[in-house]
Amino acid sequence: MIQAIDPKVLRRCGAALRTLAHPERLRLVESLERGARSVGELTAILRRPQATVSQHLMRLRAHGLVKADRRGREVRYAIAQPGCLSILGCIRTHFAKSR
Repeated sequence: MIQAIDPKVLRRCGAALRTLAHPERLRLVESLERGARSVGELTAILRRPQATVSQHLMRLRAHGLVKADRRGREVRYAIAQPGCLSILGCIRTHFAKSR
């Protein structure tokens, strides 16, 4: 028998999935897949303005999907929720195939 998922968990997951549903935020998660990066590094990778990257990181942090580690003046961002990487794996397996 399949056990029902607690409604609180479903609400939290729904909010996280809505946050991840944005292509730029998925690209950010993908960029963090290999390790922590600074906003400057992420800005260069995504070729987006720093304000835009920072705003997306703020949304991801608000849902506990990424974390920030301050080292002096630099802040490095990393994946906080490994489930994000599973979602990227599902995207690669089921949606990124050439048609």
